[in-house]
Amino acid sequence: MTLLNQLSYILIGFSYTFLLINKIYFGFAIILGIILLMISNRPLNLNFAFKAKKVNFFFYLTISLFSISTLISILIDRSIPVLIYLTIFILLGLNIFFILKKKNIDYQMIEKFLVISIIINVLTIFIYNFWNYQISAFEVKKFKGILNIITPLVLLLPFFNKKKVNYAFILILFPALFYGNSNAPFLGILSGLIICLLFFLNSRLKLSNKFIFTIFLTISPIILYKASNILPNKFDENSIKNQTFEIPVKLVDAHRQFIWGFSLEKFKERPFLGYGPDTSNFLEGSQKKIGHPQTGTMPFIPSHPHNFLIELLLDVGIIGALSFILFIFFLNLEIYKISTNYQKYFLLFFNAYFWGASFVNFSFWLGWWQGSYFFILSIMATKIYIENKEIKPSD
Repeated sequence: MTLLNQLSYILIGFSYTFLLINKIYFGFAIILGIILLMISNRPLNLNFAFKAKKVNFFFYLTISLFSISTLISILIDRSIPVLIYLTIFILLGLNIFFILKKKNIDYQMIEKFLVISIIINVLTIFIYNFWNYQISAFEVKKFKGILNIITPLVLLLPFFNKKKVNYAFILILFPALFYGNSNAPFLGILSGLIICLLFFLNSRLKLSNKFIFTIFLTISPIILYKASNILPNKFDENSIKNQTFEIPVKLVDAHRQFIWGFSLEKFKERPFLGYGPDTSNFLEGSQKKIGHPQTGTMPFIPSHPHNFLIELLLDVGIIGALSFILFIFFLNLEIYKISTNYQKYFLLFFNAYFWGASFVNFSFWLGWWQGSYFFILSIMATKIYIENKEIKPSD
């Protein structure tokens, strides 16, 4: 094992411990780790094509549609950088898989460091939150946002290492979430559990994946249309003042309902290619004070709609959003095909968690959140590939 390999293993494996310190440190650690891994295992190859034709097609279609949205963006100088780093995150993140499956790479060492890092992270957050928790304040904010990505990593511990002791760290996670008053992770966990339950039931019913996905694509527009009708859709002073909420505010807070309603109304004005990546904060009326008693003085959109799907619809339109969703689906389908039944539960749970939590939290364009998805997915795919080389993908 070369010194460069050892350093790259440490940087990649402990990247999420660097995240506890600073998001920039996290990005630096993971990118430098990948680059060092590539340098020490020449020839340097970046794979710009996947073996599955559908993954290739929807990847390039997505980038093309996002590029068109960027060219017609209301703020092109803001849209260009986020498009560039999204493309880099996808290619660099997924290229970890192509690098790590090489024979001379010690994947188990990276996995070992990653497991240690996850354990250090959850213990650090638990101790810090417990020590600093005050009933009057109700929450400890320091690690609140970071818990959104630490949570699935802790819950993936049995995937990476089946030792029973890992379940003890999962138990520690929940009081850490309570002290941090983190709601998005609970929605992510609920989404993951629901998907796993549906997968379990489907394993008994034997429905085809194509049938399930067709049902999903059919139902989703209906739900979206229904949501656009029950959310606030008039934003003059009188309508805001007299707004009654059809969705209980205990389920979805009043501020978020105004954000979603405003975003969907704006989406209807440019439904096909949107306003441009990462421009929602600059739409006309987006910084107007809501003025409703239940929202205080909060503006309509504080930088993004707090819902990845609505944000995609708003920024890149329905065509771009659908293409991206299909890319993610077919990408995961290739991993799913070579997974054992045990691994499929974790793959489904991770995806349901990540996109479920994304319905209420970070902007889709947030770099470390985007990058984390493709990095974790690639690490999972590597483990699945290494352990199941003899499994032939099914159609």
